[in-house]
Amino acid sequence: MPDISITDNLGAPVGVKLDLTQPSSLVDYAKAQVLHLLVAPDFVARKDQPLTQAAAQPMRFAARLGNAFPLGLTQPEVTLTPKVEAVLRANTSAGANLFEGDAFPRAAAVPAGKGLVGLGMTGALDAGVGGSAGNLTFGLNAGGSMQIEFLKAFPTGADQPTLGEATGQMLSGYLIPASVDDLKRMQVNDICTVCGNGSLKVSGGFDVTTPVNPLATVTLPVNTGTLQVKDGLMAGVSASFTLSGSYQIRACRLASGAIELSYLRERGTRLQADFNAAAALTASFNGIDLLGALVGAISTNPADPALLKGLSADEVKMFTAAVQEGVQHSVQASIDAVLSSATDNQAAFQYELDLGALDGAALDAVNRALRGDLTGLTTLETVTAAGTAIAPGVKLLDSLLVRARTTGITLKVNLLGIVNLLSLSKLMSNCEMLFEPASGDLTIKETAQSERISSITDQLHRQEALRKALFESVLVTTTYRAGKAVALPELDSHALHFVIHRGTSPANVRDYLNWFATLGLIQPAEATSLLGQYPGDKTSNCVLRTVFNDAACEQLFFGADGRLRDEAYYLEFGRQALRAMLAPSPDVVDQARYRVLDDAARWKRAVDDGPSPELRQVIPLDSSDPHFDMALSLVTGDVYDLVWWAQSMQAAGEALLAVRQDPSLQGRRDTLQKTMLKVVAESKARFEQPWGMVAFYWAAGSPATASGRLSAGQWTVARP
Repeated sequence: MPDISITDNLGAPVGVKLDLTQPSSLVDYAKAQVLHLLVAPDFVARKDQPLTQAAAQPMRFAARLGNAFPLGLTQPEVTLTPKVEAVLRANTSAGANLFEGDAFPRAAAVPAGKGLVGLGMTGALDAGVGGSAGNLTFGLNAGGSMQIEFLKAFPTGADQPTLGEATGQMLSGYLIPASVDDLKRMQVNDICTVCGNGSLKVSGGFDVTTPVNPLATVTLPVNTGTLQVKDGLMAGVSASFTLSGSYQIRACRLASGAIELSYLRERGTRLQADFNAAAALTASFNGIDLLGALVGAISTNPADPALLKGLSADEVKMFTAAVQEGVQHSVQASIDAVLSSATDNQAAFQYELDLGALDGAALDAVNRALRGDLTGLTTLETVTAAGTAIAPGVKLLDSLLVRARTTGITLKVNLLGIVNLLSLSKLMSNCEMLFEPASGDLTIKETAQSERISSITDQLHRQEALRKALFESVLVTTTYRAGKAVALPELDSHALHFVIHRGTSPANVRDYLNWFATLGLIQPAEATSLLGQYPGDKTSNCVLRTVFNDAACEQLFFGADGRLRDEAYYLEFGRQALRAMLAPSPDVVDQARYRVLDDAARWKRAVDDGPSPELRQVIPLDSSDPHFDMALSLVTGDVYDLVWWAQSMQAAGEALLAVRQDPSLQGRRDTLQKTMLKVVAESKARFEQPWGMVAFYWAAGSPATASGRLSAGQWTVARP
């Protein structure tokens, strides 16, 4: 048994009585024979006063250890250090928050008729011990620091102790929440905490919704029949990850006798979810993990044996990896959203424990949770409501996993070619599967008659190729829908623009916010305010979406009088869309482009001249200006893009009109496909900016279906 003493700063005993025969973590885990605590004069002056007099107001007394004091079970794991000041504190103010101003400020009120006296000390974890491997590590980083505190409750009535007596009793029965046995020793209203930097292990099950985006491809013929896909749900996807950062494990004995066990993050910080160190995703469908689960979820005929029959072992492996990456991204995005929206007073996890009711499995799960491994508890959290028992003796009070399930986890699936092939099994027989982290979408794209995007090794070029393929597919699909060549009454088609920028500047963020404004997601004044909040992170991600149903496709091609839109209609929307993209730019070249688009007469001349030498005359820069040639090149591209867009839409409208008159005639559907094939083949449009998406959206009447998400570090703008 160690010798524990309390003296003043000069080493003189202060008369605080200790009873080391009481159960105490300092005794149980001691790996040294002496613990010397030195207290400040203000404590000595008050020690003989009744507790309510000594701490009429919440009091903190400086203290320090006179020697290093190692703790552990079978070997030293953490050493309480004299290098960092310890703190003695007392609080008898009923209703006061014990953790007011603390780094972990979640409220714990002083009960009426009670006072609490506590001691907080700092320790250093041994370099070879950390995580959940030891008994006193709590998931904290090896070699890092740890703060422990025990607050013991005392009566404040006639039988109240003095400050010194309360301190002696608190230190004699000092508790560290390392095991269920330690928690059993806590009396009503006692609190013990451990905090530091580390990682919590978490595992749980999720339902992942898989809405599909049915799109046509121009390289395949238009078939008639019923589309055999639907929005789906992958049920029971299991994910394991870690939560890293500064956290506190807090245990409190409630008036009912139960233990409230909380996991709290430090104020002003954020826990980080890491799926790389302990990534695991599982789901099953007909014996095939994840891939089969996804295909079975989105097929209207999940029992079709041909769904995956034609895939080679290598294809199954590659496709499963893509699905895993997509699901993992979706789960992490949901967890990150919950973490970013959490308040300082909100627990990451919180449970109510009836220690006497724990069975063997629950006992093991709680002991592991106290060591930083919560998987035994979180895997039981299949519920979506607080206050639910998840195991004998364990009631769930709060969980970020529950909040993530409530918010929902979504993996969007683009199906390029499904409108042509109708059957998912036919699409899967000749396809590539692409997960794009910039958008978070999984794309299944036919490769029977088109080039493989996955073969492009450069990430930026691959993203550009995918944006182009999606844009062209939206162009073709909206045409087919308006022409009644296909029937998709229950499914919408989505346009998508995405970008990841690893050298982000305020100018880039201004552009992204301007994109939001052009889609009506924010007002220009709000864009200015949001730009001022940009924290300066260099890696940013922007995703925009618009949705087209049959009504929007109809308005895209036909006016209220039922007549086809003409070329001028599309040209004007294209001009206004690109003009809006360039509106706030301080760049000299972009300003010149904007002036060409903004001046109706200058723009008309540019269109009349076309991509020719005469176009030099409309550039609003002197020919000697060093920016002139670049401006001329880009304005030439602008004219080409917008004229191509307008002429393509008009040509598509004329072709679809014939199909509308009799969609059953294969010849007319073939003519429509050939028209669209020619349109796409002639395209040299650039897709760095979402002018095409905006032009489509505006030309379809701005159907209020736009959404967007912009993130840079922990800063996020999401609308709606």
